[in-house]
Formats: sequence, structure tokens, C-alpha cells
Amino acid sequence: RAWSTSLMVAVALASSASIIGATSQSNQPAFTEAKAENDDDGTDETTTILNWSGTHSVTLPQKSYYEPESIQDLVDIVSEAYKKSDNENKIHIRPIGSALSPNGIAFSSQGMVSLSNLDKILEINKDKLEITVQAGARVSQVLDALRPHGLTLPNLASIAEQQIGGFVSVGAHGTGARIPPVDEFVTALTLVTPSKHGVVRMTEKTHGELFRLARLGLGGLGILSEVTLKVVPAHNLLEQTIVLTRDEAKNQLNTLLKRHKHVRYMWIPYEDAVVVVTNDDENDLPLLGPGTEVTDGNGGKKKIASVDDVTPKFSRNEQLAPLRDLLRNLLRAKEISIEEEIIERMGFGDLRDLILAHGNMLDPDHIKKCNKA
Repeated sequence: RAWSTSLMVAVALASSASIIGATSQSNQPAFTEAKAENDDDGTDETTTILNWSGTHSVTLPQKSYYEPESIQDLVDIVSEAYKKSDNENKIHIRPIGSALSPNGIAFSSQGMVSLSNLDKILEINKDKLEITVQAGARVSQVLDALRPHGLTLPNLASIAEQQIGGFVSVGAHGTGARIPPVDEFVTALTLVTPSKHGVVRMTEKTHGELFRLARLGLGGLGILSEVTLKVVPAHNLLEQTIVLTRDEAKNQLNTLLKRHKHVRYMWIPYEDAVVVVTNDDENDLPLLGPGTEVTDGNGGKKKIASVDDVTPKFSRNEQLAPLRDLLRNLLRAKEISIEEEIIERMGFGDLRDLILAHGNMLDPDHIKKCNKA
């Protein structure tokens, strides 16, 4: 979903992954590359890391890029860095998650620690509705582990490739005026610190305000190694999409936020159009439009999804026709041939990306045509 927003504003970030390449381990940073460079002293190996959106990169000596394979390895790395912090051979380390930050906040050429190998699901407690994982586990891994138990996370961002340590530390959030960011769902955490206390297990009860600060510590108080999160019963959401003018979107914002569990706006530049996507529990929908009303148990009524709620106004071919026609015209002008069957199989994202790629992405007129379609 975040990609959709970015590409609608004509920032073709999706191409970065295909241009640069991809790591073989999906929970590692967006791209890592090790190479050897010869200098007067022999061979000096370096590692280059690119963030997910392709906007920032960092190159550092391979010896300064750590990938611990156990908690003890992580403890040793932090301890060694602290011991050398006052001498000329200082070791600087900064934890890095999946390198999803668009501003490269975790990058440091002096030293970084990736927890990609520390990705175990440690415990699922159905009675307490909690899950404990190592900080390198990706959100998608956690969701996969919860699914067989009929559970899920209370709130998600627009993607699911973040490592839990970074997901929590940056206060990631989805949409919804009444749903807090994910750090609010952390009930316990373990920090590997350089202090005399070493590995510290923290909860609200044991550490109070310090625990609340540590949830958003960005590695400043130590490196997160384990996290316990609240979970909720799995449920289905009904997603509805409408298009408003900018004035309509602005005027209806407060109403939409109150009415829906999740609301997302995507403004399309050069068009007086805002795509509004709402999500609500299928058994607790706002009392609007078609559907079946039932009592809510409190003297009022609520709506549950009906066939009319999930029937799109336009068919798939009608929805994609403007994009397909624009792509055909661009290909014809460049004398490029793509089988019609392939074009017919493409979804919205594929068509949009191909249209952007076959024109000048810095040309406003090209972007206007794409966005209009």
C-alpha cells in the first residue's frame, strides 16, 4: 500500500530492487553486497547496504558489519564494543533492521549489527494473548506463526517486512484514529546493554517509565533481542474504496476517522482526486449503504457485510481499461511489442510501473497521463 502511494506521486521506487539486485535472505536489509577492494595493504572487504526505497546506501568495512547467530554472539559484540569505546580502536555499532527507513536512520559507516539470524518465534501464549519473538523476526513471520492459532497483531503498517525490533523501536503504525502505534502493544522486552547489568528483561511493572522509553529506544539504551507483544483474535476486514475531490476529502476527514476503523488517503498529483480506502470489521460495519442490520447488544444496530458490500461498481476490465490503453499507445510509439495476453494478465501495479518505465519519469506530462488513467 505504501508503494501505491509513492508511485502515485511519480516516485518510481519499485525499480530500485530490480536494478540493484536482491539479497538471498528475505529478513536481511533490503540489499547487502560484500566485495573485496585491493589497496596498498592488500585486500579490504567492504559491505554495501541499500535501504528499501533505494534512496540511501552505506558502505562499511566487512569487519564492522556484524550478523550474530546467537544471543550470546550479540552479547559479546556489544560487550567488546563497550570495552574499546575509550581507546583509539573504538568500535561503534548501530542496530539495523530491514533497512526500510526512507531516510536511512540506522545507517552508519562506523559499524552496524543486523539481527537477521535472530528471528525465532519463541512462544505463543493463547491464554494471555501474547507472542514472544526474537527481535530479528519479520512481521510477516510473526503473522504466519499466529495464523494457525486464529490470532493476529492488533495493528500493522502498510508492509510486513520490518524486523520486529525496528517495527517497535520506531513506533510504527497503521491507520485508525483509535488504534495506538505498535510500541503500545509491547508487554515485555529484552535489551542487550553495555552496562554492568548486561542483558536486561524489562516490563512496565519492573521498570516503569524506563520500559516505556526503551520501547522506542532506537538502540540508544541497548539492542533489542526479544520482544513480547499483545495479540488479538484474527478477524476479517471489509475494504471499500471511493474517490473524492480534495475539498471533499478535507471536509469529510473527521467524519471518516470517527466512522471507520481504518482510513487511508492517497492523493493523486495533477488530478483533483483522492483515493480513500476504509477497512472495518466485517461483523461491525458503519450503518451506511447496503447490508444487513443486526442488534449490537446495546440497544442499537450495526451492519454486517452483504453481497452488495463486496460487489465492485466496475468490472476488472473496466477498471484497468484506461491504463491498458495508455500502455498500448506508449509501446506503439516506441515500436515495442508485448503480447496482448500478457497485458491482459497485468494488474494495476504492473501496468502503472510499466507505464512509468516507458516514459520520462521526470516529465510532468508523462506523470499526468499516468495519474489520469
